[in-house]
Amino acid sequence: MRFLSCSSIKGEKIVTSQKSRELSFCLAAWLFGGLFTLLKGIWADPWGVSFFDLDLLTILTAYLFLSFGRIQAGAFALGQGLLIDIFSSGLHGLFAFLYLSIFWGIYLGSLFFNLQTAKGQIMIVSLAIFLKSIVLLTVLSLFSNSIVFSKSFLSASAISIIGTGLITPILFIFFNRLRGIPGREAGTPASEEL
Repeated sequence: MRFLSCSSIKGEKIVTSQKSRELSFCLAAWLFGGLFTLLKGIWADPWGVSFFDLDLLTILTAYLFLSFGRIQAGAFALGQGLLIDIFSSGLHGLFAFLYLSIFWGIYLGSLFFNLQTAKGQIMIVSLAIFLKSIVLLTVLSLFSNSIVFSKSFLSASAISIIGTGLITPILFIFFNRLRGIPGREAGTPASEEL
């Protein structure tokens, strides 16, 4: 009897440790997302290289979707969009709508592609950022008369889509390591497979 009680206590400690690690990662993701949003606003085009815009919030949303489910990812996307809206001087609700569209892009993409593989991660995140660019252009053209469709917007969007998509599997592996999960257990490829 005594042996069983010790093993059940150890089992509870392991489960509690796992839950606290998951909670810590979620809190860190929210803090990192907020910090990234604030710093991105400060560092907006300091040297004229705004064309290289990697969207780490989309990657975090996709990772939270894969690891913690739809509710956590949707709440994260909405929260980050609202945070951007608070600190921006643009249309109220624009970024909340954009990041919710990113969430829906990830959700719909996960129905067709496997988010647990490197190819699926690249495709889903790239498609979500493509959807974000289309939604942004559509909303701005509806509510603003001064929006001009330009080649610079297309090239900036293309670089953002491709660059963010390509770094997604690397960041997924990094996030798994932060959580103490080996690549194969988490469903993401090991570094050798990349």
